Formats: sequence, C-alpha cells, structure tokens
Amino acid sequence: MREGSWPPSRGDSVRSGEDYVEALSERFARVGLWAFDHRWWVLAGCAALIAASLAGAVRVRVDNSFHAYFELDDPFYESYVDFRRDFGSDEVSYIVYEAPQAPYGIWTLDVMRRIAALEDRIVEEVPFVKEVTSPASVELLDPVPDGIRVYRVRDDFPTEQAELLEFRDKLLAKPLYRNGLVSPDGRYGALIVEMERSGADPPELLRVDPERGNAMDNLYPQASYKALERLLAQSGLSDIVFYHTGDVPLGAVVNEITANEASRLALICFAVVGLLLAVFLRRPVGVLGPLSVVLLAIVVTLGAVGWIGWSIDQMFDLMPVLLIAVGVADSVHVISEFRLYHTATGSRRQAVRETLRLVGTPCLLTSLTTAAGFASMSAAPIPAISHFGVYSAVGVLAAFVLTLTLLVVWLTVGRKRKRREASEAALLRARGGRAFQAMLAAITTFSVRHHRALVAATILVFAASAVGMTQLSVESNFLNEFGKSVPVRNTTVFVDGIMGGTLSFSYLIETGKPGAIKDPAVLREIERLQVEAERHGDVVRKTNSIVDFIKDINQTFHDGDPAYHVLPDSRDLVAQYLLLYEMSGGEDAEEWVSTDYSRARLEIRCRLTSSKLLESLIERLNDYLARQPMLHARPALTGMGALWLKLQEYIVDSQIRGFLLAFVAIAIMMCILLRSVKTGLLSMVPNLAPVFLTLGGMGLTGVPLDYVRLLVAPVAIGLAVDDTIHHMTRFRHEFRETGSYEEALRRSMADVGRALFITSTVLVAGFLVFAFSVMDNLGTLGVLLSTTIIMALVADYLIMPALVLTFRPFGPET
Repeated sequence: MREGSWPPSRGDSVRSGEDYVEALSERFARVGLWAFDHRWWVLAGCAALIAASLAGAVRVRVDNSFHAYFELDDPFYESYVDFRRDFGSDEVSYIVYEAPQAPYGIWTLDVMRRIAALEDRIVEEVPFVKEVTSPASVELLDPVPDGIRVYRVRDDFPTEQAELLEFRDKLLAKPLYRNGLVSPDGRYGALIVEMERSGADPPELLRVDPERGNAMDNLYPQASYKALERLLAQSGLSDIVFYHTGDVPLGAVVNEITANEASRLALICFAVVGLLLAVFLRRPVGVLGPLSVVLLAIVVTLGAVGWIGWSIDQMFDLMPVLLIAVGVADSVHVISEFRLYHTATGSRRQAVRETLRLVGTPCLLTSLTTAAGFASMSAAPIPAISHFGVYSAVGVLAAFVLTLTLLVVWLTVGRKRKRREASEAALLRARGGRAFQAMLAAITTFSVRHHRALVAATILVFAASAVGMTQLSVESNFLNEFGKSVPVRNTTVFVDGIMGGTLSFSYLIETGKPGAIKDPAVLREIERLQVEAERHGDVVRKTNSIVDFIKDINQTFHDGDPAYHVLPDSRDLVAQYLLLYEMSGGEDAEEWVSTDYSRARLEIRCRLTSSKLLESLIERLNDYLARQPMLHARPALTGMGALWLKLQEYIVDSQIRGFLLAFVAIAIMMCILLRSVKTGLLSMVPNLAPVFLTLGGMGLTGVPLDYVRLLVAPVAIGLAVDDTIHHMTRFRHEFRETGSYEEALRRSMADVGRALFITSTVLVAGFLVFAFSVMDNLGTLGVLLSTTIIMALVADYLIMPALVLTFRPFGPET
C-alpha cells in the first residue's frame, strides 16, 4: 500500500456482498466493537474462565508410564498384561555399588552387613517393593550327603573374613549370577529391587496414600525413587558408592522433568517473547496484551486437560512454549494494523473496528489451520500424542478468541487524541521505519524481476529435498533423550558397561499343558533361544530363565563339577530336582515359571541403546525362530522393552498419518478461503518447501527421526501456513483494489511484511527456548522448528509472490 494512502478504501471488495470472506470480515468488525464497548463484561468473562480453568487444573496429574502411551484394548498391551498375571511387574531399581576404600571391597564383612541391613530397610520403608536381592541375600546351593543345601549369607552371617571370601569365590563361579548380581571381577555388587507395580498399572493402584490423591510424591515410581534415594544417602553408607538406575529412577526422573520443564521453559519463553515485543512494538500494550492472551490460553488448556480427566506427560512440556510462540502471532498482526489505523484516525474505537475487519478473517483461518495441524495428531493410536493434538488445538482456538476480546480491552487503554491527518513520517514509523520498508521494497522488486527464476529454484529445492528424504531413518534412544547434565543418563551408561543391561525383553514361553515346562525338550528349546540371544553381545548383556536354575541344581548334585552344568535328560529327574530344591527352601526359581509349570519366562537384558539396534536384535531372533521354530512351545515377545519398541512403531505411523491429514485439512481450508482450488493448492507450495527442506537436510546429514523430531512436519506446516494466509489474503485484497499484481504485491508487502517478520522472529526465539531444556530431544526439536520457520519466512517473501506473479491465480489484470 502506498505511503500516505491511509486508511485504505474498501473498493469493490466491500461492494461485492457476495464475497463471504468480506461478509465474515464485517462480522469480526462488529465483534471488535462489542468487546470495545463492553470491556467490563469481557474482563468478567475472563475472570470466570480463569476460575473454571484453575478448578480443572488442580485435577491434573503427571503420568509418563506406558499407560499414557497405549490404549487399554491394544492387543500388544493386553499380551503384556497377560504376561504380568503370572510373572508380575518386570520393573526394577538396579543399584550397583562398590566399596573402594574397604580392604576387600564389597566382600568386606562390615560392608556386607550394612548391605544386608540396607535390604531390610528397603523392604520396610520403600513403597511398592516386592523383593530385594543382593549378594547378601541371594540363594547359593551346596551339595550335602542327602541332596542340596540352599542358604543365604545373611541367614548365617560369617564371623570370619575368610568365610566370606570363600562365599565370594563360590558366587563368582556361578554363571547364574555373574553380570547380574556381581561383576565378573567381583569389584561391583548389585541390589536388585523388584517392584510390585508397573508403569502400565492404572493410577488408583500407584498411590501410596489413597487420601492424598495424585500428588506426584504420592505415586509410583516417584515415591519409591525418593525413598530409595534417601536410604542410599544415609551417613552410615558414605564409604559405599552407589549407582542407581533401572526402570524406577528413569521413570521418576522423566516425571520430575515433565513437572518442572513446562513451567520453567514457559517462563523463559515469556521473557524472551516479551523482550522481542518490547523491541518491535515499543508500547506497554504491545507486550502486556499478547502475553496476557497466551497466559490465559495456557491456563484454559491446562484446565481443559483436567476437566476431561487426562494426565499430562512429557508431550505436555511442548505445549506452553508452542502456545506462547503461536498465540502471540495473531496479536502481533492485530496490534500492527491497529497502530496504522490509530495513527491515521486518532480514534481507538474506529481503529479496532477497521483492524478486525481487515485481519479478523485471516486470524481465524490461521488459527483453524494451526489447530488442524495439531488436531491431526488426534488420530494417533498413542494416547499421549492424541491428547497433545487435542489440547494444543484447544489452546490455539482459545488464544484466537482471547485475541478478539481480551486484547481489544488492552487496545482501549491509552490517552485520547484528536483526529488529524496522518503524516507520512507517522505512517512510516507505524510500518517499522524507512530502513525496514526499504528492505521490503527491495525484496518485492527482486521477486517481480526474477519470479520465474524463483519458481525454477523452488522446483530444484523440492527435487533435492526429495532425494534427502529418501535417506531419512527413524531411530531413537531413550537414554539420549536426557541431556548429559542429567545424572541418571551417565549412571546408566556406566552400569550398562560393567553389569547386566538396564533394558529387558521377555519371551513368554507358552506350552498350554500343566507341567510341560519340566520336559527336557521344552527346556532345550528355551536354552537354544537363550544361547542365540547371547550371541548378540553388542546389545545383549545377560539372559535369565528357569534353565539356569535347573543347570545349577544339576551341577550342585554332582559336587559342583562344571561338566554337569547342563540340562538333565529325564523329565522325572527335572521334577525331582525342582521338588528337592523347593523342599530345601529354594524360592528364586519361582519367578521364572507359572505355578502350574505351563509357562516360562526368558528374560533378555540389554544395553539401553538405540531403537535401531534393538529392533535389529529382535528381527534376528525372530528370523532364528522362523528358521528353527520351537516344536513344543510357543514363544511370544513381551516386557517393557518390547512395549517401548512397539511404541516407536506406533509413533512413526501416527506422525506420517498426522502430516498427511494436516496437509489435506489445511489445503482444503486454503481452497475454501481463497475460493479457488488452483489458488489454494498454489498457496501450499511455500508451506511445503521449508518442511521438505528441513526433512531433506536431516536425511542428507544423517540426522534420524525420533518420536519428538517426527513432530516437525505436522507442527511446522500448521505454523508456516499462518503467515502465508495473511500475505495471500492481503495480496488478493489489494489486487481487487488495484487490478495490478505488481502493485498489489508492493502494497501487501508494505503493510503485512513487517508483521510477518515480527511473528517469525517471535516463533524462532520461542522455539529456541527449547535449547534450555535438560532433554536433548527437545533442544533438537527447537532448532529444527526454528530453522523451518526461517525458511518459511523466506518462502513467504520470495516463493509465494513468485508463484502468484507467474501463474496469476486471481484472474487477469485490469
């Protein structure tokens, strides 16, 4: 729009009452006037909304368990629940320890006594503990004249150091316990704290005190983790070094981060965005208005989660920052236009009316398209992602409604001024100043002169990106999601290097016949699968099954001769061994078989490594079973590790589906908005280009997609289209005014170009706040989204004008 031609005439666009966009714009103008004239009603409504939202927010709890990621009727999840009916929870706290200052290390009498006392306190004081096993309490078998003796050190504690060292030598000679309870060199021991509960259990079973409800420190695993940490930190154990990892601490730390990160990152984002608004808009209202809108939108979103009855999980950490960055965009467009109209007319009321008439409809469409981008995730089979899509869409729409109401109330604040003709200097300042307008004019001139070359360059970008996208891989590593400053990550890496792995898979061996597990033919099939798993030592650290116990019993019956560490040939002999073992007080073997001996469990403990390596392991084991199937039993993969891999599969499928749904939904909206399939599809090109370029760049540089990075496509396309809508609708509006594509582009860029720059800068800065997260995957997501938004701004400045100038979708010039 030419300087000095303010306010703009409505021209044919208003006289044409048939244009539903213009009719909608008039309605938004009336909404603005109503909010302006009834500001106290608006504030009262906001107060009521805050009260209702806070009432819902107090009902929210944090849940990062598998219950948040699987539907209860999911077949794979149901098989895990079935597995737990016989074998209970497979979640543990794995506490490795050493005593470097003691003369005999962990085998020093005093150290062993204190570890035994610590076991007792863990059982007594830590909620949800089923059993604790350590070198002090593990079963050891000795041959006696009438059979075998099952004993534990703690039951008859040695009085002499030499006796304990003899016990050490016997324990280290047992394959059953090496790399599990003790390191092969005997330097490290382990407390294996088995839990009664699992992250797959419903919330009502995870409470320590039912009356305290869902307070985080009242729930598993948080309550168990905190109690364990308190016991390990007691002064009487200061000379023993503990390395605490496993399912319980990993789950608890994720919950803590989820609870703290959302508010911490939101505060940083508020500060950064507030600073940028102060720099660009230079008015208190320009800072306080947008921030109050997004703050209330966040409260509304949290309240909606509570009233629906959902929990918040790690996905929720994304929502406040996303909503701040996205919610401010509409406010920036409104305030930018308001300043121009107010400068020209001197009337706040008239400025509000004309502002919402001009930008109300584009803001509605940007909110709908962004909400559609988020809502597309609701089709995911994973509750956490599905819920994230829904409540994020609710937050975006709440921000839009508040922009039309609460922000208008802010715009009523200020001194009244007499109406006067706006000077060129005043209008120029409202548009960002002479230097900024000169830059926009230069960009426009470049687009006009080189629009065909820009279209050709766009085609090349898509081609190169397509090549890169073919090289994309999907891979995640739960451990690497934590930043290196998070202690549990470093502890887990250390423990994985010296002991058994911290991630477990289980094969449920089903025979369908009571007592069939005692059949040597069945046991040998379990054994050969166990041997095959141990061949993959790059991932597998240890395996456990009933086979290990039977082989140990057989060896004990033959005076500890290693040659007899094999399975017996007779079913009757197996049955006799197990009966004698139970009569002698043996209990540990019960964990590996069902009570009727129709089912057994084979545990495979692995390093907590990348999903790609774990998937490769499972594929190789399944290929082995396909080539050499079990003839006497049916193996089924289950356990927490298997659930995690299945979750990755679901996430990949849901995000690809979500991107396609978002693209289709947004493309349809654009076609409806612009009343032209050609124009609508053309407008999608500058939105797809940055997404394709980001994904293609990831493929070419070897950056894999994980369940967080997969959010880039559906989120980015929902955001990138916002500026395109403002630019395209204004471009179309100015074309109707002038009948010239070139002049329409110059006017559109002069008016909305600054707002596009501000909103993009705010989005980039907002997303870069994720770099302050202690979760590395969130930091990476922030960089990827910021890069995509920068490229989207370039596309709106260059590619979109070039496409319009080349294909002329608005019709012939007049």
